[in-house]
Amino acid sequence: MKPTPAPFADDGPRISCLMVTANRKRLAERSVDCFLAQRYPNRELVIVDDGEEDYAPILAAIPPDRVIHHRLPKNPATTLGELRNLSLDIARGQLMSHWDDDDWFDPERLSRQMAAIGDKAAAWMPAALMHMDDPAWIDRPYVGYFKGGAPSTILHRRRDDIRYPRERKGEDSTYRDHFVRLGSVLMDVDDAGLLIRCFHGQNTWDRDHFEKRVALRPQDVVEWRVRRMIGREAGYSAFRLSPRQRASFDAYVAHSRMLGLF
Repeated sequence: MKPTPAPFADDGPRISCLMVTANRKRLAERSVDCFLAQRYPNRELVIVDDGEEDYAPILAAIPPDRVIHHRLPKNPATTLGELRNLSLDIARGQLMSHWDDDDWFDPERLSRQMAAIGDKAAAWMPAALMHMDDPAWIDRPYVGYFKGGAPSTILHRRRDDIRYPRERKGEDSTYRDHFVRLGSVLMDVDDAGLLIRCFHGQNTWDRDHFEKRVALRPQDVVEWRVRRMIGREAGYSAFRLSPRQRASFDAYVAHSRMLGLF
């Protein structure tokens, strides 16, 4: 089932949710639904779109003053980092939230990050909940750690002097690192379910990138290898979700199945 849309209001600083997309309307519909369901009221969706698909049907429920849909012709020379910089330029908010078209977001993502950021420049999670649309992994979500924190979970204050590098991938990690130096909040791992990273076969990163997150930290590598050796992978610690993480995953599965995404 779709998450229930939440009202918009001007209470608190505006958060711009930044999406770069092209020809992913079916996936982006899920991301747009998640934006509509956010319980933080003062939000807008900023879309930079260099594809040919018509996104108008999936954006129709967003009030016109809460969405910026910037379309531009495809230029193979333009990098993902450059497109992300364009989204920064046209956003109107005082804070920015990374909002990829193929991720899923808990309705409390923005409100919980706003509560966490305090007076810091940015806040993000040490891990994201991961899911792979693959027969071997379809019922096996896991908490995936990222060195320095999961860059796609960032919420940050507007800083027009900080830009994404002109890279085709990995640009978000470099961008996140600028905010480490300014002062940031690393949220609790229980918040990993606020954003679910989804492998669907057409990601910027390949399958190996996702599978590597199953065991990134040294202690996880040891446990994962031992469990695979003795055939007890099911009890692996990254597969044991907290009640909050499990609730987010169950909502994601219901939403994705309703949209026919898997």
